[in-house]
Amino acid sequence: MLSTNNYDIIIAGGGLSGLSLAWNLAKKGYKKKVLVVDSTFAPGNKKTWCFWDSSSPPFANIIYKSWRKTYFSAPEFDSFLYMNKYQYHCIRESDFKEHVLTELKKHSNFTLLEENVLDFSSNKNKAAMVTKSSETFLADYIFQSIFEPKSKKKVKYPLIQHFYGLEIKTSVPVFDPGCFTIMDFDESFSDGTAFTYVLPFLNNRALVEYTVFSRKVFDTKKEYKEKVRSYLKERYNLEKDDYEIKRKEYGEIPMSDKVYPITYTDRIFNIGTSGGLTKASTGYTFLRIQKFVDELSNNLLAGNSITSPELSKARFKYYDLLLLHILDKQSTTSVRVFRDLFKNNSIDKVFDFLSEDTNFLEDIKIMSSVPPMPFIRAISRNPKL
Repeated sequence: MLSTNNYDIIIAGGGLSGLSLAWNLAKKGYKKKVLVVDSTFAPGNKKTWCFWDSSSPPFANIIYKSWRKTYFSAPEFDSFLYMNKYQYHCIRESDFKEHVLTELKKHSNFTLLEENVLDFSSNKNKAAMVTKSSETFLADYIFQSIFEPKSKKKVKYPLIQHFYGLEIKTSVPVFDPGCFTIMDFDESFSDGTAFTYVLPFLNNRALVEYTVFSRKVFDTKKEYKEKVRSYLKERYNLEKDDYEIKRKEYGEIPMSDKVYPITYTDRIFNIGTSGGLTKASTGYTFLRIQKFVDELSNNLLAGNSITSPELSKARFKYYDLLLLHILDKQSTTSVRVFRDLFKNNSIDKVFDFLSEDTNFLEDIKIMSSVPPMPFIRAISRNPKL
């Protein structure tokens, strides 16, 4: 039993981060024994991952749709924005899972296990995973994205990005498949910051998503659904009978100043959102995970020690902290900040900044393009990280 359940690496969690790590290891020729565990590997279709990229994007062969044009709308400003440097890409969960699992099944040293994980433990020599069926699996290292670790310090801004979307098919063409809506703000919403996000795949098919930045999620999914239906009526003049709901999508992404430790315990490492890979101020995660697992897989293949990658420089962490303060304490003002950010800068430059690919002088130029008082207030409350 012990030899059967002994592995070099266990990847606990078959979501974006776990499967991305497994895929990187497999494609790079990792020869040791790897166990990948999740409650199910059935390719669902409940998520889409979107990101902007200026070069050769990861998983390019399964990108479902790409755009270079977007629409932005806020009080006193709305405009079509055009990308020259970047493209905005969308990958569907079902395509991603099928692609990765097909690759893993080609490698005899990778084992897939559909089980619920109950607990982890470790000592200086080994890490252990116990499943709900009371089986114990041992490994040199475990990389987990199942359990959320405790924060290293008190969280000041425990915000959540929560969203609900309907992918619909309309009876007549109403969408421009060449232009997605990045943010269309809801001026009537007062308990946080809210906007609608639209990904048009065809002229009669799109994902229409209502997104909120706030401390609490809505009490029922019906509240989100009503927001989406109202938007479809106001923006596209679509009644309920004018479209068919093909699927629904709901998610909650942490947007907070929580400090995530790299280790769960000795020899057990946190990855994905559990490892703090979600950018606090935007909720974007996809490319940060790809960068992390690329570096991690290289270290594992080389036999190097596992360290926490510094995905964000200190100044960008501080910018995130200031924006979190504004979103949490000055939600009505936050819309003006987003408005001026997109109004006074090219979208390529905005994406540079959000990708943390700017120098300090460029940061100053971006900061000077938005209302200063919200940030002055935020700085007074947060003089340091």
